[in-house]
Amino acid sequence: MEQSDFAPPRHGSSARDELDRSVSQTLSRGLQVLEVLAAEGRPLTAQQIATALGLSRPVVYRLLRTLAQHHLLSTEVGNGRYDLGLGLLTLSRSVQRDLRHAAFPIIRSLAQELNTTAVLGLRDGDEVVYVLAVEAEFARMAVRSREGTRRPLQASTSGLALRLTFEPSPDDDAELRQARAAGFAARDVVMGYQATAISAPVPSEAGPSEACVTVLFPNVIDDIEDRAPLVVDAAERIAGVVRI
Repeated sequence: MEQSDFAPPRHGSSARDELDRSVSQTLSRGLQVLEVLAAEGRPLTAQQIATALGLSRPVVYRLLRTLAQHHLLSTEVGNGRYDLGLGLLTLSRSVQRDLRHAAFPIIRSLAQELNTTAVLGLRDGDEVVYVLAVEAEFARMAVRSREGTRRPLQASTSGLALRLTFEPSPDDDAELRQARAAGFAARDVVMGYQATAISAPVPSEAGPSEACVTVLFPNVIDDIEDRAPLVVDAAERIAGVVRI
């Protein structure tokens, strides 16, 4: 028999190898787009992404269209900018389950120690979504915070805690600079009401924090400096048991 009866011609094998390399390169570049957006912590234009990756705009546009079709990117931020999409939440559901399981005893202990409500928030684009909320068992009053609640990154204490881990910018306001210096965020207005929120970012070695721990008090308290270290410690302990 001819050799071709046993194996495809070499030129066919080479073509497949070339196709495999092309697909692998495209996948790698798509993942790099997501990594750039995650590291920047803000929406970027196609040109900014192309510059960061050293790719041409036509190549980046093709990647962006494909990622957006799979809901891994959002184009709703406007001004021709792209941000991470909600499709990533679907892919990360199992990770969230592991995160919730690992963080629960720490969040519960914090809520019990401060006799209030403690929540774990994850950054989703320009919002914070609360994936775990625990109320102290014997708290006489509590700020209700349902799991799945979303708060704007720019207008919440949790968002402020996450933003303090971003690269400093000349546009940073005094509140953000103060939070960055302290290592935590605190406000005495919660969702429009006179109350207190203290929030600390969960440390990340990969760049800006993607998670934060927040405690909510139904009144304005005057011992924030005494309670904040407990929140910071809880965030650090979560970082020690699960990678976010």
